Amino acid sequence: MAYNLKPTDKKILNLLQKEDLCVPRITKIAHKLNLPTSTVQAKINKLQKLGLIKGFSAILDPEKLDKSFTAFMFGQAKLGEHFDLERVAKKLAKFPQVQEIFFISGDYDYLIKVRVKDQKEYYELIQKMGPIFEARAKGMVAPKCFKDTQKLEIN
Repeated sequence: MAYNLKPTDKKILNLLQKEDLCVPRITKIAHKLNLPTSTVQAKINKLQKLGLIKGFSAILDPEKLDKSFTAFMFGQAKLGEHFDLERVAKKLAKFPQVQEIFFISGDYDYLIKVRVKDQKEYYELIQKMGPIFEARAKGMVAPKCFKDTQKLEIN
């Protein structure tokens, strides 16, 4: 069920995602590790400076925000003297529905994850994205998601 968000709610959610305004709960981490909060904060700052932590953001529920239709597209770039994988990826990245773009090996060059409201929005997106591939594309709809995470296991 999608929520009817107020304009201020939408602005807050967008800022949390775009500007990494979420922060880790330093005190909670410090207590779990039995360390001073200043030490934990200093270590997090260092990890950010090293580039190991890119940012902090809210993880939103696509179903509650009416973006639960997930699809994956495979795209192929046109070969030739103007072959430029990054140019195509940059064009695709401009679509707000595109969540991830990967260069892949095999029959296709790109794997693109999109989240939209429904089949209608997916069709409209394909109509706009299709010409960017210059060669061919195909899509696959994911009717059910069992795991979706940005977390990395660190051993």
